[in-house]
Amino acid sequence: MVLQRVLRSSMAQHNTEPGNPTLGAVQLSGVLHCDERIAFQEIAHQLCSTFGIPFSRSASFDDNLAFFKEVLAELQRAFKTVVFVIDQLEAFMRAAKQTLLYNVLDALQHSQVQAVVFGVSCYFDVQDMMEKRVRSRFSNRKVFLNGLCAAQQDAEESHAAVLSSLLHLPDSFAPHEQARVKQHNSSVQKALASQDVKAALQEAVMAGITPRELTVVALSCLASLEGQGGQVLGLLPHHVAGALRGWMQQLDGRVPALQGLSVLELCMLVAAQRLEDRGTAVFNFEMVLDEFMGAKQMQLGFLWSRSAAWRAFRDVTDQGLIAFTASRPGSRGMMQRYLPAQLRVAKGELQRGLAGHSHCPDFLTKWLRGDALNSYISLA
Repeated sequence: MVLQRVLRSSMAQHNTEPGNPTLGAVQLSGVLHCDERIAFQEIAHQLCSTFGIPFSRSASFDDNLAFFKEVLAELQRAFKTVVFVIDQLEAFMRAAKQTLLYNVLDALQHSQVQAVVFGVSCYFDVQDMMEKRVRSRFSNRKVFLNGLCAAQQDAEESHAAVLSSLLHLPDSFAPHEQARVKQHNSSVQKALASQDVKAALQEAVMAGITPRELTVVALSCLASLEGQGGQVLGLLPHHVAGALRGWMQQLDGRVPALQGLSVLELCMLVAAQRLEDRGTAVFNFEMVLDEFMGAKQMQLGFLWSRSAAWRAFRDVTDQGLIAFTASRPGSRGMMQRYLPAQLRVAKGELQRGLAGHSHCPDFLTKWLRGDALNSYISLA
């Protein structure tokens, strides 16, 4: 969302002549265009539609690759720039030779090419997944974007502000119906100011709702608009609150599973959550165990072995609460402990699971909150 806003702002600033843009954007998605043939065809299609060039659907992979390099050279001579946005960058790493990334980055090595590539990924170690020839052409410039802050709900980038921007209609929408546009935006503002909506949004924020999930909530709100007498009524508070609570209900499926776990299994989940809070979204068992061992000077009253911790980690993976991201069926024994994994439970779910657990120790709740612990544990 941040990148899209920057692109829109840059295009509005530089594309001053209608029909003759000086700045264009090509956007690829790892879900839709992970096949490299489709990706190069999509690049050619977006370049043609942006800069007014005839597009050939029957062009082969080699034709599209040659066309891509030729267009970059022509854009340079016309003093025009193109921005490549590759969303879910990690999906393009799974290709055998990473041909797309290599050719796009290799084209930028020429000093005369006026282009830039933005790769978007939620993986912190995405650079390590690159082939050597791709990594050598990577600039190593990284921008880390933190999630929305739950403590700053009045800030411009708060959850409430994002939801408001998703529900508001721009002034350019339906120029001949400006009265209805203003009426809709006024109803959105009143609905978001409702105490019921604020309470529902706060619950969703504590459950870990993301900007992408806020988009789903906004679509649900707009789909619930009602009409009367051939006109659409404004957005009401119960529309927004109902959509937020509907999203919350989807999360409750894992809470009963958490309430049936052992204390050691809960410790594995909390340790994994603490790693995620510090920016380590992908981890393995040894990293979780190190985080668990890092809580020094504890006095828990019980002793667990390393093998017991491994069994607990495998149990939560069997229940889908932690998932291996690159599971190799042939990996056995000690190698399984180093397989990359990700947490599949939101922090809000984990908090509710601990709160409803009949045997959850107090130190786990404090540890999840990030409080300092004054206890000690040792593993043999």
